[in-house]
Amino acid sequence: MSLGEGKYASFFIRLWQEPRERGGEPPEWRGSIEHVQSRKKRYFKDVETVIAFIQEMTNNLRAPSGRRRYIA
Repeated sequence: MSLGEGKYASFFIRLWQEPRERGGEPPEWRGSIEHVQSRKKRYFKDVETVIAFIQEMTNNLRAPSGRRRYIA
């Protein structure tokens, strides 16, 4: 499978810290993930949201039969 076939997905992931409303508590990590090809974006507080978004955006990207692809 070559990149020219369009069988890939690219994502921008941005992370930042936001202060909590209560003083003295450590800031919380927040983030956004954007699918480059469609420009769809999702904001998140947890990794489960990131994984779900990547799965949603790559549902119709399948490896050729007989060949497995792994994401680490």
